Amino acid sequence: MSEAELALVQEWVRQWGYLGIVILMLLESAPLVGLMLPGIFIAISLGVLTASGVLALDETWLFASLGAMLGDSLGYWSGRLGSKELHRHLHKTRFLKRRSKASAYLQRYGAAGVAVGRFVWFVHPVVPPLAGISGIPPQRFYLYDLPACLLWVGLYLGLGHWFTGIWL
Repeated sequence: MSEAELALVQEWVRQWGYLGIVILMLLESAPLVGLMLPGIFIAISLGVLTASGVLALDETWLFASLGAMLGDSLGYWSGRLGSKELHRHLHKTRFLKRRSKASAYLQRYGAAGVAVGRFVWFVHPVVPPLAGISGIPPQRFYLYDLPACLLWVGLYLGLGHWFTGIWL
């Protein structure tokens, strides 16, 4: 990340604060939008901002995790409640490969596939809607999703924080 890009992100964070982090991570995890937004890079960039003192590490982890969980919840409930628009988009040819990968994870691991899917870069926005569509009960979905979101955000936020700390 260049200094100009980091300055832009810093200015955005100053304007939006932690609410902006929640919204950004929600969009990163949301169905369809999340397929185009690189969540790993967002989380690592947030870690860079914590190491440089722009953000507090613990609060950033909490709000970023909240946003990721809200995005996953949006996907899960869209699938569970049968959003026709979501189903139509997931059946488009450009999403077929990702959808079939995510379906294979859910077939193989069941509800635990929700946690595994969180760590697979290109399929994680598709896993929660497919979990909802497949009828995984909400308790089982959240049993696996909440810890996976906390761990995923902590891992990439920590990497950005740690690597930046080496160079600062």
